[in-house]
Amino acid sequence: MITIGIDYYPEQWDKSLWEIDAADMERLGIKTARIGEFAWCRMEPREGEFDFKWLDEAVATLYSHGIKVILGTPTNCPPLWMFQKYPETLQCDREGNRVHPGIRGHRCMTNPTFRKFAARIVEKMAERYAGRDEIYAWQIDNELESNHCTCSSCADSFRQWLKNKYQTLDCLNQAWQTITWGQEVSDWSQITPLITESVNKTDWFNPAYMLDYERFCSWSVTDYVRFQCEIIHRYDSHAVITTNECFSSHMPDFHQLFNELDVASYDNYPPIALPKDPEEQYSNAFALDFIRSFKQKNFWIMEQLGGSMGCWQPITPALEPGMLEGYALQAVAHGADLLSFFRWRTSVGGAEMFCYGLKDHDNAWNKNLDELQHLVYSRLSQMPDITETTIHSKVAMLYSADQEFSFHMQAQSKGFAYWTQLRLFHDACMNLGVNLDILPEGASLAGYSVVIVPTHFVVDNDVVAALEEFVSNGGAAIITNRSGVKDKNGNCIFGESLPTKFSKLCGCHIIETDGIGEAQYRIRSIHGSVFKNTSWSDLIALDTAEPLARYMDRYYAGTPAVTLNEYGRGKAYYIGTVCEKAMYRSLLQDIFTEREIPFMEMLPDGVESTERSSNTNRYRFLL
Repeated sequence: MITIGIDYYPEQWDKSLWEIDAADMERLGIKTARIGEFAWCRMEPREGEFDFKWLDEAVATLYSHGIKVILGTPTNCPPLWMFQKYPETLQCDREGNRVHPGIRGHRCMTNPTFRKFAARIVEKMAERYAGRDEIYAWQIDNELESNHCTCSSCADSFRQWLKNKYQTLDCLNQAWQTITWGQEVSDWSQITPLITESVNKTDWFNPAYMLDYERFCSWSVTDYVRFQCEIIHRYDSHAVITTNECFSSHMPDFHQLFNELDVASYDNYPPIALPKDPEEQYSNAFALDFIRSFKQKNFWIMEQLGGSMGCWQPITPALEPGMLEGYALQAVAHGADLLSFFRWRTSVGGAEMFCYGLKDHDNAWNKNLDELQHLVYSRLSQMPDITETTIHSKVAMLYSADQEFSFHMQAQSKGFAYWTQLRLFHDACMNLGVNLDILPEGASLAGYSVVIVPTHFVVDNDVVAALEEFVSNGGAAIITNRSGVKDKNGNCIFGESLPTKFSKLCGCHIIETDGIGEAQYRIRSIHGSVFKNTSWSDLIALDTAEPLARYMDRYYAGTPAVTLNEYGRGKAYYIGTVCEKAMYRSLLQDIFTEREIPFMEMLPDGVESTERSSNTNRYRFLL
């Protein structure tokens, strides 16, 4: 059966509540509790003075009720004595100033002094708890983002990362094309992290430098995870280690980060107020399939929606009846094997006092607890072998952190977004009841029938070669606009018509581009269907391809907008614009029909379906 867990903060509550809480958790079928990730100040109240007695008691109380602990390393929030005595351990912001202590995540991941204290507290915990029956798993830190600290330690680390990559300044200058605007680097000390008060106006900075800087920031947090994992594994080589991730404006390369970990975990806060616009892509299914992709296997939810959201936003409406249970089942449908609800009881103080948990400030039993009980005993208990199943897909979509980094730096047109195109394809698959895997660059394409490659802006020649082989051997590939624009260094490809490295595969080339922004026009398919298009228009010239749809408006009315090219034993599709949802669903229906991939044609808009299966059992979920 799916493991049900809870996020619990015993240090915030009087000990008289611990036994009562644990008994209630046991009654609800809760099997794990995540604790400790914000409690460094209680574990080491003064430098070198450690107190784990309270944590021992909390672990023992939970375990006496059949609840194992997911133990968080508390390095996200070091105690204030550290920042007071060692101010260099504080992060610097984008203007180069030390941040104010008192928020969370404000430590510098590379600072040697911080690393010394972080290593010591993690080692003390590992010495005491690693390998014990009470410990279910370990969580590293909390909701890690790319490390954009601009302190001297991070500057030194960035320069060393670049030296390891390029070896010489001549190679770096060539890769970054620094001759533009006369920015050639003559000494390594001239290279710094991005320090600017107008950080969002990154279009004034060298994109190749910015791309490498984002890669470094991602590598930096991955190295931080590796550093903590090595300590825990010294004490228990079989320890299961994860970290809880969420999606933010400064995401690292998650595929790289989770290579260091045993399980991918996600903090799952799907929308409570659903949008009325049917074109808005709001389904949380994309995030769930994305997190599954990080390890290409079932995953955990470390924070599952347990109540109304607040603190970082105005307080949302209350959860509709069935919403807590339904969103939990959606996570299971996409491969979650553990659901840890956030949180057991809403905090009475601090910034999260209005980020509601299962229990409100009145500490009373409520409908959320009733729904959790129903989920455990009336839903999941009816699927006892569900953990033996997983997601099996014939359709995959490629994701690359380099694309996310690059589009974050250089907007292509108003309203144009990498994630929009990823989600349009994903939504279409969910609305057709077809499982979809999201793969990193370089992943094997064996076993798939269809591979979707949205907006592959920074092109990797190995990816192109793999796609050509895949299609030549009988597969179907879908490439979209703004693909093949830049090389791996982040510079535009010279002397080749777009989509450059993909032109041979797609059998076409681009004669002009039109960044139409938020304007809406139309395309007409060869079947006569008319669809709205927006954001971008590639004006396509046919080489060996044939048109599937043409533009209806602007001066290029009649020019191909969507094409099909036979390549070897397979087919390659090129979509030169961004369309309404219906176009993607229509195109995929045709492709799935031709390739004999079963789909659910009659699902209404807004209804999605996923299947988990094993050799002996299949579960079809409808949301």
